[in-house]
Amino acid sequence: MPEVPADLRAPEVVPARETDTLKGVALLLTDYDEALDRANGKIVAIDTILTDAEAKAGVQ
Repeated sequence: MPEVPADLRAPEVVPARETDTLKGVALLLTDYDEALDRANGKIVAIDTILTDAEAKAGVQ
Protein backbone atom coordinates (compact mmCIF):
# COMPACT_ATOMS: atom_id res chain seq x y z
CA MET A 1 0.00 0.00 0.00
CA PRO A 2 1.53 3.35 -0.98
CA GLU A 3 1.84 5.99 1.70
CA VAL A 4 0.05 9.24 0.97
CA PRO A 5 1.14 12.04 3.33
CA ALA A 6 -1.55 13.50 5.58
CA ASP A 7 -1.19 16.99 4.10
CA LEU A 8 -2.18 15.63 0.68
CA ARG A 9 -5.30 14.08 2.21
CA ALA A 10 -6.40 17.22 4.04
CA PRO A 11 -9.12 19.39 2.52
CA GLU A 12 -8.28 22.89 1.37
CA VAL A 13 -9.79 25.56 3.55
CA VAL A 14 -11.05 28.84 2.14
CA PRO A 15 -11.20 31.65 4.68
CA ALA A 16 -14.54 33.30 5.35
CA ARG A 17 -14.76 36.80 3.91
CA GLU A 18 -17.30 39.55 3.91
CA THR A 19 -18.83 39.91 0.47
CA ASP A 20 -20.69 43.14 0.98
CA THR A 21 -18.28 45.04 -1.28
CA LEU A 22 -16.84 44.36 -4.69
CA LYS A 23 -13.39 44.15 -3.10
CA GLY A 24 -14.64 41.45 -0.72
CA VAL A 25 -16.08 39.44 -3.62
CA ALA A 26 -12.81 39.78 -5.55
CA LEU A 27 -10.80 38.61 -2.54
CA LEU A 28 -13.14 35.65 -2.04
CA LEU A 29 -12.77 34.65 -5.69
CA THR A 30 -9.00 34.91 -5.34
CA ASP A 31 -9.12 32.69 -2.24
CA TYR A 32 -11.14 30.07 -4.12
CA ASP A 33 -8.82 30.23 -7.13
CA GLU A 34 -5.78 29.69 -4.92
CA ALA A 35 -7.50 26.84 -3.05
CA LEU A 36 -8.38 25.19 -6.36
CA ASP A 37 -4.73 25.41 -7.46
CA ARG A 38 -3.60 23.81 -4.18
CA ALA A 39 -6.24 21.07 -4.46
CA ASN A 40 -5.26 20.28 -8.03
CA GLY A 41 -1.62 20.15 -6.94
CA LYS A 42 -2.55 17.58 -4.31
CA ILE A 43 -4.37 15.49 -6.92
CA VAL A 44 -1.29 15.51 -9.16
CA ALA A 45 0.94 14.53 -6.22
CA ILE A 46 -1.36 11.69 -5.16
CA ASP A 47 -1.57 10.47 -8.76
CA THR A 48 2.23 10.42 -8.95
CA ILE A 49 2.44 8.39 -5.74
CA LEU A 50 -0.20 5.91 -6.93
CA THR A 51 1.27 5.62 -10.44
CA ASP A 52 4.69 4.84 -8.95
CA ALA A 53 3.18 2.24 -6.62
CA GLU A 54 1.25 0.63 -9.48
CA ALA A 55 4.40 0.50 -11.62
CA LYS A 56 6.30 -1.20 -8.78
CA ALA A 57 3.43 -3.70 -8.36
CA GLY A 58 3.29 -4.40 -12.10
CA VAL A 59 -0.29 -3.06 -12.47
CA GLN A 60 -1.23 -1.57 -15.80
